[in-house]
Formats: sequence, C-alpha cells, structure tokens
Amino acid sequence: MQMQAFKSSTIEVVGYDKDSRKMRVAFKDRPVQEFCHVPEQLFSDFLKARSKNRFYKRHLQNLFPC
Repeated sequence: MQMQAFKSSTIEVVGYDKDSRKMRVAFKDRPVQEFCHVPEQLFSDFLKARSKNRFYKRHLQNLFPC
C-alpha cells in the first residue's frame, strides 16, 4: 500500500489498496487506523476534500471496521 502525505493539522499520511479495498490513515498524535471494504470513490473523495480531518470524522471514523 502506497502512502501519501498531506498538509493537515491531524493526519500525516493515508494509503489505499484497491484490490483489498483497505484504507490506512496515520495521524500525527494517535495510532494508525485501518479501514476495510472502503469504496474506491470514497478514497478519491477523501483525496479531494479540502479538510481531510473533517472528511475523516464525517465519512470514515467508526465506519468500515476490519
């Protein structure tokens, strides 16, 4: 899984594997979170989101458990 860095106050890097549909989010101040069965479009929308942290809280946090 290739990870991409972002300019964000809370999120350091994210990655997505489209074969397994797993997404990984590494934070600056807490452990890495992994999400399963994440639609590719949702990851794409995350990359386009103006606020990565806000998108994470609304569309990923506590969803898509592994």
